[in-house]
Amino acid sequence: MQNIKAFIKASRAETIFLSICPVIMGTFIAKSVGALNYTIFFLTIVYTISLHLATNLNNDYFDFLNKVDTEKRNAPFSTIQTNATSLKYVKNAFMFLFLIGALIGTYFGIFLKKSILIWLLSILPIFVGYYYTGGKKPLGYIGLGEILVFVFFGPFASFGTYYLQTNNFSILPIIAGFGPGFISTATLVINNLRDIDNDKPAKKNTLAVNLGEKFTKIEYSFLLALASLVPVIYFIITKKTLILTAVVPIFFMPIKLIYKYKSPSFLNDGLKKTSLILIIYTIIFCVFV
Repeated sequence: MQNIKAFIKASRAETIFLSICPVIMGTFIAKSVGALNYTIFFLTIVYTISLHLATNLNNDYFDFLNKVDTEKRNAPFSTIQTNATSLKYVKNAFMFLFLIGALIGTYFGIFLKKSILIWLLSILPIFVGYYYTGGKKPLGYIGLGEILVFVFFGPFASFGTYYLQTNNFSILPIIAGFGPGFISTATLVINNLRDIDNDKPAKKNTLAVNLGEKFTKIEYSFLLALASLVPVIYFIITKKTLILTAVVPIFFMPIKLIYKYKSPSFLNDGLKKTSLILIIYTIIFCVFV
């Protein structure tokens, strides 16, 4: 039981909805056109959860090795720092989870839909998940975090799920995926804003480190403003989910907090509120799509 608790904490399992939301949205769009295979849906969810947890563990592993995570950390301490898990434990765990993702991706590529696009959709997230903080030049350390999170937690995930179900191209899951993409990127931005003082000396050059606190606050506000436009655009194109436009005001709830926080640790609350927006957005979308 202790190992299970340590694993849940180490992998930040409570954040998996960031990956699951666009997958569910893509599935519901496929269902709206009469395509829903429950086996594919189940495997897609397992694949998504495996890669999400693997990436989180991978991040903690390499952030610890690169001395990004220190005793001055404003985020909750990693289990490696508190000795709840060892480096070997975390490495074995994320390698095992990446393997599960690779096996499911291989199944999709060989037995399900024999196309190069399926291989790309299945294998690319594994490489990005590992090299986000792994390798000699981690992608997340050179200011690419926002782009990668937007793509893979947004249109890539929703379209990929839709394509697995339908084997057809559609612009709708891509447009719908912009919503969770912008919101998930906003969670990364507020995370990076909180961690500026820790990331800078460790040479983790996020956009927040490179461009400063003022820019990061504007970036966060801009992302939520863009997210608020997605429901409106989706309705204009499809004439569906008009009620989704009613969630527009909630996109602006956390903005006041990031301009008036007194301590970086207060931004953890903003992180929760931003995540809540994504959950509300996804539920309403799936109910009325």
